Amino acid sequence: MIDIHAFISRQLAQWPAAAARYEALRGVEVREMTLPCGEPYRVQFNPARAVSTKAVVTPEAIARRPCFLCAANRPAEQIALPWEDLEILLNPFPIYPNHLVIAARRHVVQSLEGRLEQMRRLSRELPGFTIFFNGAGCGASAPDHFHFQAVESNYVRLPKFVYHYNLEADHGAEEFDPMVNAFCCNGQLVIMPRAKHRPASYPTPAVSPAALDLSGTLITVSSHDFEAMTPQAVEAIVREVTYAEPTLYVGLLGQNLQYRPSLDGTWEVDGVIIGKDFHWEQKHTFRYGGHMLQAAEGQLVNRIGLEDYLKSVISSEMSAEAPLQLLCAHAVISRSWALAQLRSMRGRVCRGEAVAEVPMAPGEIRSWQDRDDHECFDLCSDDHCQRYQGLTRQSNPEVLRAVELTRGQVLVDHSGLIADCRFSKCCGGRAELFEVCWQPRRHAYLQSVVCPHCNTNDTAILRTVLNDFDYDSTPDFFSWEVTYTPSELSSLLRRKSGIDFGTILSLRPLSAGPSGRIYRLEIVGDKHSMIVGKELTIRRWLSESHLRSSAFEVVRDGEAWVLRGRGWGHGVGLCQIGAAVMAAQGADYRQILSFYYPNSLLRSL
Repeated sequence: MIDIHAFISRQLAQWPAAAARYEALRGVEVREMTLPCGEPYRVQFNPARAVSTKAVVTPEAIARRPCFLCAANRPAEQIALPWEDLEILLNPFPIYPNHLVIAARRHVVQSLEGRLEQMRRLSRELPGFTIFFNGAGCGASAPDHFHFQAVESNYVRLPKFVYHYNLEADHGAEEFDPMVNAFCCNGQLVIMPRAKHRPASYPTPAVSPAALDLSGTLITVSSHDFEAMTPQAVEAIVREVTYAEPTLYVGLLGQNLQYRPSLDGTWEVDGVIIGKDFHWEQKHTFRYGGHMLQAAEGQLVNRIGLEDYLKSVISSEMSAEAPLQLLCAHAVISRSWALAQLRSMRGRVCRGEAVAEVPMAPGEIRSWQDRDDHECFDLCSDDHCQRYQGLTRQSNPEVLRAVELTRGQVLVDHSGLIADCRFSKCCGGRAELFEVCWQPRRHAYLQSVVCPHCNTNDTAILRTVLNDFDYDSTPDFFSWEVTYTPSELSSLLRRKSGIDFGTILSLRPLSAGPSGRIYRLEIVGDKHSMIVGKELTIRRWLSESHLRSSAFEVVRDGEAWVLRGRGWGHGVGLCQIGAAVMAAQGADYRQILSFYYPNSLLRSL
């Protein structure tokens, strides 16, 4: 372990100019403020930092000046503490006490390539310190000479409204370099992708955000800029140079919903409907974060950041006790799907290729289903979109870990557009094509893959995937059977379709997808006959709520009509139960994603 405090004391004792600047930190002016988004932030007036803030970092300027990190060009008083191929130095122009620079001994460019594990090792050698890295294009005043910096961790506070996420050990950073800031404390590495180097207003004010500016303290080098820096201006600068977390507007289902604030800043709402029009429909009281808005016609809308939304979705869609790798896979696909649905991104999502349809027969009903039909909000809180049951479901730290481990990661198609990732509870042994269930479009990553995993009776696995109401209401998720008497079937179809078919003479599948899911069904009665589709309409007409799926065969057992089916849901994309089995067998989330979404690529935003 490095005795860093002894090194700093020795350095200050023999370098009066540096000691004077560290002593001057005691009188540096700092203003505490709360940004419009609710985040606390500091603004520091530190004129000594002008050497960095106002540094000209064009290739021409870099080539003309001697490198101040090379040993031959350092002040004679500056000493170095060797560590691996680096040298630990005291920063002569500090932002905080005990501010370090850790520079390469050789003159090599500022790049994280091959340095991630070294950054982790260094952070463990300096407990209580956060190591940070400024990419060559976003804050490094010496982009020609590799270096880290470090300050004591109590000064570092990463803002929640800026997109950043944990980087796992086996990920590279080449795709971000040089537009990235990075932070590492006790081996935990956080990446913050950058949108641009400096705000458009630079050099007035002269604010050039680097890693420390983005971790809670914005540095100003003139008294005018310090006095003029308002909370609105600080937030605007930070948002301009980073990628702010997307915000979702989620409509809560229920009638005449009322919200009440709690002392901790959250909201409680009674009577929220889950499983609307399904056999497990219920009402619950849920607690929500973010902001609560009353939209038109009494609609209650929860405004929430994407990552907080995902923490609830992952726990609401399945049990929070699911395997970590399944939770990670679901975080990626739920993030991808939500971003693909945002109306602001409609022009940049993957639309797929048009598919020719079977011509409509006279009198045929064909109802295409999709999830982009909300007017007052982006997404709803139920199965129509993704289950979102607020903070009530965020009880397992593994869910929070899964969202953080995959923060910013999405699936994209071959052209880089965000994938429209669909998923269902159980595919029944084979996934279905997008065009069978949703729209006449074909996506290369939504294939009819054969799934050998979801036919399981392993109670331990099922209990980690299915919430209590799912497990209790749908034990026959893989193979199921529904039986109707002739009068029951006639009455059911009359109620659900509004059409009096009379006595049913025939139910004949005309078109089905590779998984066996029927999307055109001919119904023949002694009073009326017609063809109906697509799969969701068929499921609704043939059940008081919904059939488990449309992958069924029709059998006559004497007078009775028997529907014998497989699977639960539309079957497109990831099969949640199959993915749980894969995770239990040791597959990681990348393997799960590549199995259910072939021809897709995992990318970080």
